[in-house]
Amino acid sequence: MNNAEKKEINDLLRSLIQIESVNPPGNENQIANFIKNFLLKNNIYSELVPLEEGRSSVVAKIEGEEERNITLCGHIDTVRVKEEDWTKPAFQGLIENGKMYGRGASDMKGGVAAILYAAALLKRKGNIPKKTIQLALTADEEWGYRGAKNLVDGGYFDRTDFLIITEPSNLQVSTGEKGELWIKAKFYGKSAHGSTPEVGVNAIIPGSELVVKVAERYKKIFAADPFWGKTSMNIGQFHGGVQVNIVPNYSEIQLDFRVISEEDKEKAVELVKKTGEEIAKKYKVRFEEEIFNYHPPIFTSPDNHYVEKFLQAAGAREVIITKYCTDGATIIPEKKMPFIIFGPGDIAQAHQNDEYINLESIYRAVDVFIKFLT
Repeated sequence: MNNAEKKEINDLLRSLIQIESVNPPGNENQIANFIKNFLLKNNIYSELVPLEEGRSSVVAKIEGEEERNITLCGHIDTVRVKEEDWTKPAFQGLIENGKMYGRGASDMKGGVAAILYAAALLKRKGNIPKKTIQLALTADEEWGYRGAKNLVDGGYFDRTDFLIITEPSNLQVSTGEKGELWIKAKFYGKSAHGSTPEVGVNAIIPGSELVVKVAERYKKIFAADPFWGKTSMNIGQFHGGVQVNIVPNYSEIQLDFRVISEEDKEKAVELVKKTGEEIAKKYKVRFEEEIFNYHPPIFTSPDNHYVEKFLQAAGAREVIITKYCTDGATIIPEKKMPFIIFGPGDIAQAHQNDEYINLESIYRAVDVFIKFLT
């Protein structure tokens, strides 16, 4: 890749970062229209696929000899940002020491820039690919994967033979991702005046005990797999109480398990249920557990023809499993197609203050995509 092309990619990524697409609220139409115009300048047809008011995904195609397609997929929304906690500008696209800083640089406007620029280069070369190349750039990945679900329901993956998700993977080829299981543990007590706590039943106390016990017990019940690793757990939120002078009658703990199997999913649910019921009995409160999100683990065999070809293009010999969840968790269970996760950037930078991406990783990703798709 020459210096002029590198500058084009830098300018493209900077423009993407400068368009705020923080979710919530998303407002992806602004970035979606920018992408549509970029593709139009490169003679690539695209359409906006509305999700709701002000929010759309983008789908584009480079027609090939066959109608069946290879789809490159990324999302155009980002997580929220607290700019006062950053030492770098969050929406400027500052370059320092070969890195570009900004919200979404790694997760995943770097991957989106790589998709767009690879498509532009392919179109400029004028070669008609064997299979149609489809770009699917989704809204609402960071909140509920609803953009991807909308495209699935609209039939946009019905002719897809292979899916490449360009989330940050440090340019490693991933053929699977852990499942995502979110559980609410809820305790119901009794309100009272803060000066007469003996009249009420404080729901925060059993909630606190559940946090401690589940954190201790989960380490012992999940076994590690040599390839998949181990099911993990994060206690993401704890809600309880209304104000300091009222005995809280409700507490809620939200737990995030990243499971490696359906068996581990059932173990996680049982862990929360049994621990909660045990504590509820002790404190004479009511307990409920609720699964409010589940996406099962997904996997493609490394022996798949497309995966083997991609490994050759990337100069890689091994595949990995991705710990985080992608749009693939919504697409694959319904469409059952082979897929990989491969993209520039590091997931460790995702959702961080002073988020950045090494620009060389984007140039390398574009080279790999071009090599594979041609």
